[in-house]
Amino acid sequence: MLTRDFLKLAGLSIAQRILPPSLLQLWAQAADAQAKGRKVILVTFGGGVRTAETFAPAGLHNIPRLAALRPEGYFYQNCQNQGVLSHFNSTASIVTGNWQRVDDFGFEAPASATIFEHFRKANKAGPLDAWVIATNKSFASMGSSSRRDFGVPFGANVVLPKQLLLDAVKNIVRKPKDSDLSDRDAVHRRLETILQEGYEGVGWTIFKGGRQMDKHVQATLTRALGEFINGPEAPTSGDELTFFITREVMREFAPRLLLVNFWDMDVAHWGSYSLYLQAITRTDRLTGMLWDEVSQNPKYKDNTTVLILPELGRDGDANTANGFLNHRSGDPSCRNTWLLALGAGVAKGATDKPISHVDVAATAAAILNLRADGMTGVAAKEILI
Repeated sequence: MLTRDFLKLAGLSIAQRILPPSLLQLWAQAADAQAKGRKVILVTFGGGVRTAETFAPAGLHNIPRLAALRPEGYFYQNCQNQGVLSHFNSTASIVTGNWQRVDDFGFEAPASATIFEHFRKANKAGPLDAWVIATNKSFASMGSSSRRDFGVPFGANVVLPKQLLLDAVKNIVRKPKDSDLSDRDAVHRRLETILQEGYEGVGWTIFKGGRQMDKHVQATLTRALGEFINGPEAPTSGDELTFFITREVMREFAPRLLLVNFWDMDVAHWGSYSLYLQAITRTDRLTGMLWDEVSQNPKYKDNTTVLILPELGRDGDANTANGFLNHRSGDPSCRNTWLLALGAGVAKGATDKPISHVDVAATAAAILNLRADGMTGVAAKEILI
């Protein structure tokens, strides 16, 4: 499996590369105190999902875990995406608190400072205390902005599990036929299936997830992943891979700020409604498992707030027979989503009061006691107790 020693090696390499010695020393002195502070986990239903297939009465059977958790948290039934209806810009708007209009495919970093940068700069937090783990392979630039007064030195570690998996596939292909894999070709086919399951496919640009890691650390992580994918918890989808790596990061580093991007639902672009529904149920299950980890892990239990929302909806069926395929119409089904808040400091209840995606970063800032300077979003005060 993916061992903690390998992750620790990667994290220490990153720390040494992006922090000067003076900040490394400050971080080491403050690490224990930070680990005991409030934590925030942002979970996005990436790829987009409609309320019709989730929290609408007819869709509740697709999300049994979230439906059961809803009474335990605070539910906003009208969370609005008023920005560009693309994946990178939508999630970038969530993490910056400002509507983003940069390149749709992640070639540009967000123009506004992310919540990760605000958090690390204000708290002198180390590079292991803020992470982005994304199934979407175009999210390599999601961890930090292009602002000169913030940027990469204060950004989150970005882990793209599919990139690591792609490297592992290459290693399997290079192995001789008499390698110790029980069925080299079968493993190869299975891993390629995971890579190609979504609309993005292998043919999309795949950004290097470990741009801040040296070659030795990158190779070490890839070897570790090779062990993991042949173990008893071997993933069968990209989102399952994302979950397992997220859980390992939580157990080893206990970061105070974490974005988890699930993505399997974007299979809807292929036009299969049944696969889209299966992906929703899988994401619901994995989100529930993530909540179980928060509830049981002593480093997270009782001090963590989890904010769960779709990055966008999908088109409605009013003007097309298969509206679920895309997410560019701008109709209410595409823009109006939901948000569920769970955990520490969250009141129980529900409201139809509109909030927006840019309010998420401002809410996270309030939970972490940060000043949200420069954010157009406002904190969702209803959940803060």
